[in-house]
Amino acid sequence: MHTLLQDLRYSARQLIKSPGFTLTAVISLALGIGAATTVFSVIYAVLMHPYPYPAADRIVRLTVDSVAGSGDPVYLNGAEIQALRQSPVVESVLACDNSALMLTGQDLPETVHAASLISNNFQDLGVPPLLGRGLWPSDAVDGQEPRPVVVLSYRFWRRHYLSNPDVVGRTLQLDHRNFEIVGVAAPRFTWYNGDVYLPLKLLRDPGRTSVVDLLLRPGVRRATAEAALQPLVEQFANSRHTDLPDVFRVHLRRLNDWVVSSMGGTLYVLFGAVMLLLVIGCGNVSILLLARGTARQHELAVRAAIGAGRIRIVRQLLTESFFWRRLELHWAF
Repeated sequence: MHTLLQDLRYSARQLIKSPGFTLTAVISLALGIGAATTVFSVIYAVLMHPYPYPAADRIVRLTVDSVAGSGDPVYLNGAEIQALRQSPVVESVLACDNSALMLTGQDLPETVHAASLISNNFQDLGVPPLLGRGLWPSDAVDGQEPRPVVVLSYRFWRRHYLSNPDVVGRTLQLDHRNFEIVGVAAPRFTWYNGDVYLPLKLLRDPGRTSVVDLLLRPGVRRATAEAALQPLVEQFANSRHTDLPDVFRVHLRRLNDWVVSSMGGTLYVLFGAVMLLLVIGCGNVSILLLARGTARQHELAVRAAIGAGRIRIVRQLLTESFFWRRLELHWAF
């Protein structure tokens, strides 16, 4: 232990003795490591783990592919959603209806993005609210008017209530209607980017439709689910006038498919460029270390001449290298 401390002290003196070399090497590696870490964090958040939902790999969006295009969303009414729930490949239907409501009862009105969800959505998505509760099935019983309750998004809560923890139980006025605030969603719960979440009333009116996502049963592959849902969606298309094309194929898209298709290539190219920068930085430091090692040949020869063994010299160099890496990581982060 005493010898290790001596090596560390000697390494520190060597760095202080050569400030130009130290700063050049540290800055080169710090820039490469810092940039690589930052870009990887973005890739991880956007492509690898973008959603907080425990079963995100089983959540798919119901779309259709046709001759005209691909990925067109399917909108279903209440009766069709109830029929879709009976499919053996579907564990739950995550229907949503987006609307713009006016925040009233304040000095200045403000447009609010309201996402109306089937009341089981919060439970099926599996993200506990930050405060209070989410929407419950009792908030929107089939055939009855939904209860006037609202769950605030984390962003809306921070902006309008300044993160006040006593917001649950207060009243929020939307379009001159009073809604009881029953909860605040978790920070990463951004389902359809809603500012507020309201219970969705399922209507059998064919003209009142909602966009549909599905939670597949465990072990069900997307191809199997698409084949099982194809005749059911065709039945929906034949039973009423819809905006579905005459010929289509059911396509279940994962939540992050559109992000991967639009931004994935760009992010990977950026990550590759940053890794190249890190390699260049490591190469620069290697050249500096080789030059420094050449300059220290006389010192190492003297140490060997006065009795230092090969293992002792190697241990000293390894200790210096470890000290360097700790210093470089400290500067990088």
